[in-house]
Amino acid sequence: MTKLAAFIAGVVLLFSMSTAQAQKVTVPEQIVLYPDLIVYNANIATMDDKGYNTQVGTVVQAMAIRAGRILALGKNDEMLGLAGSQTEKIDVKGKTIIPGIVNAHTHIHDKAFTDWLREHPEESRAAAAVFRARGATYEELRHAVEVALKERLPGVEKGKWVFMNLPTAPDGSGKGIGTNFVLDRAMTMSDLDKLAPDHPLLVNAHPGYLVNTAAIEALKKIYGFDPSNELRPGGVAEQGVYYRRGVVIDSYFRGRREELAEIILKELERWAAGGVTAFSSHIMGFENFDAYMTLRRQNRMPIRFGYSHFAGLMVNPYSASFYRRMGDMAGFGDDWLWQIGVGAGSIDSGPPVICTSIDIPKELKEREVCRIGPGETQGEGLYAALSSGQRVAVGHAYGDKGVDMFMDMIEKAIEEAPGVTLETVRAQRLSTDHCGLYPRPDQIPRMKKLGILLSCGANMLDRTQPWLDLYGQDKAKWIVPVKSALDGGLRVVYEMEQAPTQVFSEMVPFITRKNKKGITIAPEEAVDRVTVLKMATSWCAEFMLRENVIGSLEKGKAADFLVLNKDYFTVPVEEIATVRPLMTVVDGRTVFLETQFATELGRKATGPQLDYSKKESSVE
Repeated sequence: MTKLAAFIAGVVLLFSMSTAQAQKVTVPEQIVLYPDLIVYNANIATMDDKGYNTQVGTVVQAMAIRAGRILALGKNDEMLGLAGSQTEKIDVKGKTIIPGIVNAHTHIHDKAFTDWLREHPEESRAAAAVFRARGATYEELRHAVEVALKERLPGVEKGKWVFMNLPTAPDGSGKGIGTNFVLDRAMTMSDLDKLAPDHPLLVNAHPGYLVNTAAIEALKKIYGFDPSNELRPGGVAEQGVYYRRGVVIDSYFRGRREELAEIILKELERWAAGGVTAFSSHIMGFENFDAYMTLRRQNRMPIRFGYSHFAGLMVNPYSASFYRRMGDMAGFGDDWLWQIGVGAGSIDSGPPVICTSIDIPKELKEREVCRIGPGETQGEGLYAALSSGQRVAVGHAYGDKGVDMFMDMIEKAIEEAPGVTLETVRAQRLSTDHCGLYPRPDQIPRMKKLGILLSCGANMLDRTQPWLDLYGQDKAKWIVPVKSALDGGLRVVYEMEQAPTQVFSEMVPFITRKNKKGITIAPEEAVDRVTVLKMATSWCAEFMLRENVIGSLEKGKAADFLVLNKDYFTVPVEEIATVRPLMTVVDGRTVFLETQFATELGRKATGPQLDYSKKESSVE
């Protein structure tokens, strides 16, 4: 035998021996890849039944997790049998576990900044001067504004932003005297120019906003565009809410992204403590996006964020050109920070500045605003996005006519744009939100045909009910009509833009149809608690374009879950408001652990401990 033949024979022998040895390996792969964490002695509602029914799907005792993903689910002994020497095991002593809550619409970064200003008065004064004016009549309110500006402006350096806050309705309904004062033009831009010629001034009475000429000039410097075409006669600013949220962020925090990232991180941690593990929002203030990118690059985001792209519409008269160039980026990013589509910041505003088909007195009808009508810059931008095959996730839609106009725009794109078909549109899962005074019954089949997803907030029962005297009591069935929408084949998801302490309490009105005044509104639109939880988990994951990652507890999906203090499925309905997380896990990592539960587990508390007895403000 030659040396070469001997060498080949040796290689073959070694290969045969190794193959034989490999064939003798009988250790299960689950043991070799043992879990990082096993949670057991639990009542785990996986929410893997995504149908419109009262079934939660598979219910198991235990769950094994490895590298942030669910490795297996089953009985206690089955899961514990997978444990390795380094596996962490948590006995939750029979408590209920559900997937983490997915919130389709909440302005976490806006609330973070608002709270930071409140907690840091010196920094607040450096960012912008904030004045308040009060009065029971227009005359008193005008006098209060004049006195405040004359007395306090001399102490404010020239060029600094000034926000003048007027009285608004505490329920967010838009019924306050301050809102009427602005919308009735009891003061105008020329009045403000005389009182504050050297300071950018925004008078704030949501949804009414008024600016002066200095504010227009300041906006030009920040954004490079003239926003004058967004003003109504007298200086009423249709996009005033954007200015209030964005201008300070984009001026004061320019070049300070690390500081802004810390402010946002603090609020993200609070929402994790409230049970939200993923959320969606448009971003007002371009510096906010850089702050999120900072957190992501540092691997410090405690919860997931699917953002809608709003930059092309905010203070931009060339939005159509912007979105023609942008391309389809829906879903782009990773499982912590990704784009869910082009976000229309708002196609109308809040009552009475909404876009409806309802016949009301002329002087009140003139207050209504439809921002995507013919010739409107925002409408041109959204149509450019739709006709370019991009997903549009409307960030604020309140009245029914605005939604009609949006659907008109979609159907126009289908008719005119190359490559845009009904099938491609349906696949994009376009969406609208809020359900303030829509959908009408006749809109539901049309929305279903176009494949539109609907994001609804129970707070609309509070905001819209005071306006039924104007719009008609028969329109009560248009307010958050979840059951009709679901019965009509629409996918409806949960949104909650109040505070992290209200994540579960804001689910209750969907079940009871009672607002905070105790008024029952269209009780026939009530749905059961399991449906509400699907809206807030598996269905909302579809809205976020991440149904293969989040929303239910299934093998291979992200280990995002909550250990609850009470059984959501069996407590009396009125007690659902007192359900809260004892533990929040995101990607297999504990981001919140309540103090008492931590003691029971022999561990240290993690994350902010929320005060559920304290009433927190929301951000519109």
